[in-house]
Amino acid sequence: MSSLNDKIIVGGLFCDLNKACDCVNYDILPLKIKFYSIVGVVHKLMESYLRNSRVTISACNKINGYFSKWEEVQHGITQGAVLGPLLFLVYINDLSKGVSDKSSPILFADDTSFIIVNPNKDKFKFNTNDIFSKINGFAVVC
Repeated sequence: MSSLNDKIIVGGLFCDLNKACDCVNYDILPLKIKFYSIVGVVHKLMESYLRNSRVTISACNKINGYFSKWEEVQHGITQGAVLGPLLFLVYINDLSKGVSDKSSPILFADDTSFIIVNPNKDKFKFNTNDIFSKINGFAVVC
C-alpha cells in the first residue's frame, strides 16, 4: 500500500499455468529432481513413473465402444495424480529466480503471479516486458 501512496507504479502479471502441466519435459524434470537431492532408487522410481506411462482414449456409448491404441506419454504431468502437483512445482520452482530481480514472484500450484514495482515508467515497462518474455521462454513447446 505504501507504493501506491507514494505514487510508485505497481503492476502484476497473473498466470494460470493449468495447461503447462501438459508441457513438462521428461528430459528436464529428472535433472531438476536430482538437483533437489532425490537420487538413487527413489530417483529411478520417479523417472520410471514418468517415462513408462501409457495412455489410451476410450469413447463409449450404450451400443459401441471405441478405444484408441495404447501410446507412450511423451511429456506432461498427469493432473489428478498424487505426485502431479509436487512434480509440477519442482519443474517450475526456478522460474521465479529468473525474474526475482525485477518482481516479487508468488508461486502457488499452477497459479503464478509477478508483482512489479518501479517508480520509473520506462523501467516499469521494460521490467514487465522482460518478465513476460522470460515466462514465455520458460515454457517448453509441446
